Amino acid sequence: MPLATAENADRMARAVLKQRLRVRPKENVTIETYPSSLVWATGFVREARRLGARPLLHYEDERSYWRAVNEGRANLVGQPSDAEWAALAETDVYIYFWGPENMARRRALPDAVQNSLTDFNGRWYEVARKAGLRGARMAIARATGRNARHWGVSRATWEEEVFDATLRDPSTMRRDAEKVERALAKGRELRIRHANGTDLRLRLAHYPVHVTLGEVTPEEMKSRFGMMTNAPDGTVYAAVDDSAADGQIVSNRVGTAQGLPQVGGRWRFRAGKLVRASFSRGGSPFRAEYRTAGKGKDRPSFVEVGLLPGVGTAPGLEEMELGAVTFGVGGNAGFGGKNKSDFLGYLTVGGAELSVDGRVLVRGGRVR
Repeated sequence: MPLATAENADRMARAVLKQRLRVRPKENVTIETYPSSLVWATGFVREARRLGARPLLHYEDERSYWRAVNEGRANLVGQPSDAEWAALAETDVYIYFWGPENMARRRALPDAVQNSLTDFNGRWYEVARKAGLRGARMAIARATGRNARHWGVSRATWEEEVFDATLRDPSTMRRDAEKVERALAKGRELRIRHANGTDLRLRLAHYPVHVTLGEVTPEEMKSRFGMMTNAPDGTVYAAVDDSAADGQIVSNRVGTAQGLPQVGGRWRFRAGKLVRASFSRGGSPFRAEYRTAGKGKDRPSFVEVGLLPGVGTAPGLEEMELGAVTFGVGGNAGFGGKNKSDFLGYLTVGGAELSVDGRVLVRGGRVR
């Protein structure tokens, strides 16, 4: 039986609109979708009305999107109409089903074309902030047949993992989140280990620790992009001291950092700098971006701990897997640090051991 049914769409909409975004009667709810996510999006229309809210369905056609790109009109795609801006300004809750659907094709476009397609992004967040809206980006939209073939995973497994994780009440992750948050806020020395050869020592610098559970809180609304969460989500992360890193990290999860499947990533650090990086497969985009990046590209960036049970296959959710430890290299200003490098890469180790000041915090796929 297919997962994308009206009943399941209603269940997912209920979990997001009630548990994560707390939609109220008479609020305006805008739902943006592409064709493959339409069955999920219509569930949000129905559930919004059940909650007494007023939905508006914004449909983006995949074929028309790519026709515009092929005809050299990408700049028009990146320029929403006045009517769309007016609707956004009156929106209280925004649900975004990721698109376009073909992730690999989008990634392969020249940088100039990609930039013109998203030219509206800065203004979008300005209008959203002024409107005071809160919203969610829906990961289920990315679980298409074409994308599954690109990442080399089962579409059914991908979709099931995302669906189940989206239904999870964020409050069930709060206890683990608080443990990790306290440890990263107070700790100084970090060590990541795994039997696959990972043994990396890092230092914390008491930068802010961030918790993301897939809900929009009043505190998150204060940050520039905090009005939009991801559904699902479940991580705790912090920037690290960018002058200290020694040892090696070896990934055992497929990475998505540069838009292509990255397998078997192996990085070695010495005296706070990346001195060697290799991949079993898919490392060419990393190497290409790294080669042209400027100062700070070789520095330790952030550490992240996953809190979501039941995920481990879904591309884009690798760092959310319960007990997974993700480590980044390059800029960390976006994570609360001071390194403003425009380069960022990361590797994820599922089932890793993470110790803070010699005390085990994460081991065997769970928070201790």
